[in-house]
Amino acid sequence: MIQVGGTTKLSFMFPANRDIAYAYYLDMERVVRSLSHIEFISAGPNGSYRLAYNTIELGAYHIRIICDVQAEIDETGQLLRFLPVEQAPQISPKSGFNSATTRGYYYSASRFFDEGEQTRIEYQLDLKAELPTPIALRVVPEKVLNKISYNITTWRIKEIAGGFIEDSIARFPQWQQEHGT
Repeated sequence: MIQVGGTTKLSFMFPANRDIAYAYYLDMERVVRSLSHIEFISAGPNGSYRLAYNTIELGAYHIRIICDVQAEIDETGQLLRFLPVEQAPQISPKSGFNSATTRGYYYSASRFFDEGEQTRIEYQLDLKAELPTPIALRVVPEKVLNKISYNITTWRIKEIAGGFIEDSIARFPQWQQEHGT
């Protein structure tokens, strides 16, 4: 098994007050559209969602990590989290010649702070999984694979979080128009 894991914490300014910023980030389907390499699969009851980290690494290896999350909404509008949970149907790890699929754990937290007419958001993103080794990589020592995986995942998580911030801010004016805020 290849250990996959990465985390990042970033802080950014959002161009709206806290109430509007919080309302904007409550829509999980819209939020996921701003997360590169993360796909929205389905919504379940009571704020549960199934997501997938889906990427091709090193130009040849298709990696898919299915993650179930539960939204935790703070009534004060200061914290929004997506916590890992397990949902049915179960995801059995499987690997092909140059592919691997497994269940993983996705966690994100956004903390919202008033900053006058803007909102400072502290954003954290974590992803981890145990990935079955694709057949083509079974000759590579596990320690080497884990080191490569760590480097790739660390880079990808930072790419996803940075892109999320840029894209979600860029999409905000359209949302404002649609919601008359």
